[in-house]
Amino acid sequence: MKIITAIIAVVWVFFVPFSHAQQYQITSVLKNVYLDKDGKPLTGKGVVVGDVDSGIDIFHPMLFFADGGEFNWKDVDDDGKLTFGEDGVDLNNDGNIEKNEVLRYIEIRDNTWDMLPGIQFKKFDPDYDFLYADANGNKKRDYGPDAGFTEKDPTYGEQLFIILDENKNGSLDVNEKVAALKTSKVRAVRERSGNVRRRGVDLIYTEDDSSGHGTGVSGIILGGHYGVQRMHGLAPDAEIVVASVRYNYTPRFVTTFPELISFLREEKVNILLFEDGEWMWEFMDGSSPEEQLVNDMAVNDGVTVVGGAGNFGEGSMMIMDTLNANQKSSYTFTCPEYTEDLINNGVFLSFLWRDENSNLSFTIETPDRKVTPVLTTGNDIVKTGKYNISYAKEVSPRGTVMFRVGISRQDSGTVEGDWKVNITTDKQTAFRGYVVDVSQSWAGTSHWTTENKVSYISSVMFPSTADSLMAIGAYTVNFGWFDRIGDVASYSSWGYNLTGKLGVDICAPGHTTFTIEKNFGYMTFSGTSAAAPHVVGTAALLLQYAPNLTHSQVRQIILRTAAMDKFTGHLPNEKWGFGKLDTEAAIKYLMDNKNNFQ
Repeated sequence: MKIITAIIAVVWVFFVPFSHAQQYQITSVLKNVYLDKDGKPLTGKGVVVGDVDSGIDIFHPMLFFADGGEFNWKDVDDDGKLTFGEDGVDLNNDGNIEKNEVLRYIEIRDNTWDMLPGIQFKKFDPDYDFLYADANGNKKRDYGPDAGFTEKDPTYGEQLFIILDENKNGSLDVNEKVAALKTSKVRAVRERSGNVRRRGVDLIYTEDDSSGHGTGVSGIILGGHYGVQRMHGLAPDAEIVVASVRYNYTPRFVTTFPELISFLREEKVNILLFEDGEWMWEFMDGSSPEEQLVNDMAVNDGVTVVGGAGNFGEGSMMIMDTLNANQKSSYTFTCPEYTEDLINNGVFLSFLWRDENSNLSFTIETPDRKVTPVLTTGNDIVKTGKYNISYAKEVSPRGTVMFRVGISRQDSGTVEGDWKVNITTDKQTAFRGYVVDVSQSWAGTSHWTTENKVSYISSVMFPSTADSLMAIGAYTVNFGWFDRIGDVASYSSWGYNLTGKLGVDICAPGHTTFTIEKNFGYMTFSGTSAAAPHVVGTAALLLQYAPNLTHSQVRQIILRTAAMDKFTGHLPNEKWGFGKLDTEAAIKYLMDNKNNFQ
């Protein structure tokens, strides 16, 4: 299993002989058509989503609007069907096909193990593939600055087209037309360096999506073209602004959240989505500047704020216990030599408790059985054997106490081995302890081994611990591997937050969903990162219908219409929140009660 750092997605790598005998579900496509107050389909038009994420592939065909006009095509060889390399699109309406009008197609890679409904291989599939005008006749689609294209060029390369298959027979008939793609759905990208790229100015030069995560998220929200392709996002006419996350090697792993949030606020996004989850050296009580800024946007700006709850339901990276006064308790954790293909030269701990008057004391025992002095207050670095062990004690504005630890080798070598933490207290105290290494991985490469104290309760991650944020859990669709289809994903974070707030608001499809993959692909996408975009897409449809909805109203509608079934049990509860997202029920509820949401 490959886990993508703290970005909240899980990509499962396996081979299974899938076949279309089983029909899988594209969870971002609604069963019914819904119209706004002007009689136009609900597609998220007019709504701007802000995504804190890994970046976005601005060249993916699914991320362009079909706003370049409709054109006739010419059957040059007069065989009644589209022949690639001979037939073409009559862009200048002169009745002839020039060299720069000859059509070919690009087959979008299928990395879903043949699960995408109806997808065909080695032939043009109008439900999933794209046409392009092979302007230079080299039999491949050229695009981007390196190929000589500029910001002014439609689709930033040789122009892309989709067929308007009016009779839905899966081919382009002589009397049917093609629609040209033109404008990017991406308004702007704040790159990891802080540089901003804008549509119409220099978006074509946007840096690569570092992991492909943000591209996958965008596909669920707004990829594709409504009513034309079999696969598209929930709100394919919405626009997106991306704030790309830059990770530090040591905690806090992300220190630019305030700048990223402020950027999206300045861009006047209607929905703010967090696609990153952190747990190390975070108070997770809603008190941080980032969480307060999020609350301000939700309450005062009316921005709908959503985040993945986290994939912390596995990995053995959290312990919970209650310490008795004047009694030593010990907890062990282990670190591998390598973690996510990195030399594991750093491991980090944080301990949280809610009573400022409780005085916890710590000692740390190294793999070679050297023990630190007693660590209590203040901050310092102590050399213990061949290790440097830093520590600090801090208190949040809400009274949460954090004791944080960083461990490294004095020679920059690996921290491999079995470690022990000893804790004593002067009064009975409940606490939780976290561990992670330099991989920042959900997989628990470095993890607690005191098994009877490992806990997954209260595992929702920062910044989804913000008071006003809708935290989204994931349930399984299409293929479960170890999980039952319809049940909550085993890794999905759950429980009550440190402050006693219900951690998960609602669960959405999140394990084995389908979306787009960077570099012209489709893929399966799993994790609460896949679940949260379903809620964002739903919110975009609600906001198209009623643009003045506030964050609290959107939340109210989505939670009130959540579904209950045999998997959820009685609701609300700590696993499911208020239940399963029901996008169509939310739309119907808004339409039926529109006078209450003016």
